[in-house]
Amino acid sequence: MIRGAEFDRLDMSRVPQFLTRLVTRLCVDEARHNAVVKKMASHPRLIPQTADDLVDVVCDHAEAQWLASRLETFSAKDRKLVMMLTSGFTRKEIAEELGTTPQGTHSALYRIRKKMVQRYG
Repeated sequence: MIRGAEFDRLDMSRVPQFLTRLVTRLCVDEARHNAVVKKMASHPRLIPQTADDLVDVVCDHAEAQWLASRLETFSAKDRKLVMMLTSGFTRKEIAEELGTTPQGTHSALYRIRKKMVQRYG
């Protein structure tokens, strides 16, 4: 830009248009960049997975062992889920093995707990 200002045949009547267009393009580029950054920040696949709380993992493991000893009347899928939990699998690993989501695994465990409370509560 400085070199352009030193150009001896510079048409000064066109400089304001040029600067206006330059600033407009820079603003549009910045707005596009910010929109992409915002979109990426809220995209579910780009948000890092939160680690399971260690207390929840230990409690789930202990509870799963207690449940496993009382599962003879439950379905094969419920028994498999609890046995995987007692073996130290995480919800994510169980979900991958069973073809569900970690939230689906959590929900299934919740339903099993409800059944146990109804039977042994």
